Amino acid sequence: WRSYLMFKLPASQNASNMDVLKTVLEAILGVVAGSDLPDPSQRQFVAKKELSERDATIIDMLNSAGHEDVSFCICDPDQDDCPIVFASDGFCNFTGYAVSEIEGRNCRFLQGPGTDKADVDKIRSAIKSEKEESVNLLNYKKDGTSFNNQFFLSPLYDREGKLAYYIGCQCSEKKLGPGQAPANPGWVYAQGLHA
Repeated sequence: WRSYLMFKLPASQNASNMDVLKTVLEAILGVVAGSDLPDPSQRQFVAKKELSERDATIIDMLNSAGHEDVSFCICDPDQDDCPIVFASDGFCNFTGYAVSEIEGRNCRFLQGPGTDKADVDKIRSAIKSEKEESVNLLNYKKDGTSFNNQFFLSPLYDREGKLAYYIGCQCSEKKLGPGQAPANPGWVYAQGLHA
């Protein structure tokens, strides 16, 4: 494994354990630096509940490098009013809200005067029945500007098959209407079409 990490231990017989540890850690960090780990400044969702393998994989993909701009949030159905417990950097940048203005609130704050009640009802129905749903609806950013949101919602389950969270992925579209789900990374990952 030494040749894999490409490092040399200190030559001195009197090298301290700390010198050896430092050398090993520097070598490991050198290998890791060339990996697909996310930028350390990127906020990541860390589940407090153990997720099923499928759902943990989806979260791992969204937390990985190259997905910093993906707009998604995680909601906890075990808490009153199913609040957002995590908002990605992409979600904050996309909507204009700071994390502190998002987490702890229900997603309905993105609704506004032009949001169609029938679209909201589809989302509520999906939550009630614990199913995936893709809805193209009108939402609003913090500054009041509207956007056509290709919204994908999916339940995330624990290893025993019990509902743990909901994930919502948002993707801005040029027009309202059906058939735009393939533009949403959440939908693509849930369908297994990302490879």
